[in-house]
Amino acid sequence: MLNNEDLFNQTIIEIEKLWSKNKRLSNFVNWPKSLVLTKKPINEIKVTKKLSSWKSKGSEQVNKIHNLITNLAPYVNWDNGYSEDQVSKEFLDKYGFFELIGPTGHFLTSDMALWVNYLDKNSYYPWHNHEAEELYFIVAGEAKFESESEKPKILRTRDTRFHKSYEAHRITTTDSKILSFVIWKNKYENVSKILDSQNS
Repeated sequence: MLNNEDLFNQTIIEIEKLWSKNKRLSNFVNWPKSLVLTKKPINEIKVTKKLSSWKSKGSEQVNKIHNLITNLAPYVNWDNGYSEDQVSKEFLDKYGFFELIGPTGHFLTSDMALWVNYLDKNSYYPWHNHEAEELYFIVAGEAKFESESEKPKILRTRDTRFHKSYEAHRITTTDSKILSFVIWKNKYENVSKILDSQNS
């Protein structure tokens, strides 16, 4: 049984291996030269237990990463990023993320930011944008991705989706939840801005 620090480190080792083999990831941003594990407070939200119980039965590297993340889920600093003034309570109960790598992440670096993102079944993440260029990498599950510059598409495990700076995009799940990496480069300080409200 891995202790918490070993679990964090093993997760990073496996993600770095994935990075070295996947050109869509490595071409988007270089893997950081140095990562420093720092202590952050544990913060559980409603989706924490949902992710913790979602295990992968596959034997591929991405399945191993999925299971490491589900094991890590109870020990990280979860957030859902918005308030009920911006999105519905139902969305907040079904959505969450934690910054694994980045300027304020569990592993500190200024080279990039990587959030682990979870969206439950039958969820709608409304149109939003942000200054940073962004790449989604799907670890498990599936969802419909829509954006200004691309046709709507169902993304599944190992698929990616690039969003330009300030490009509006949204995500919809139906009978499948989705676990993804959300990777930002160049700009980290501007949070996502919701462009349509679920409460209007």
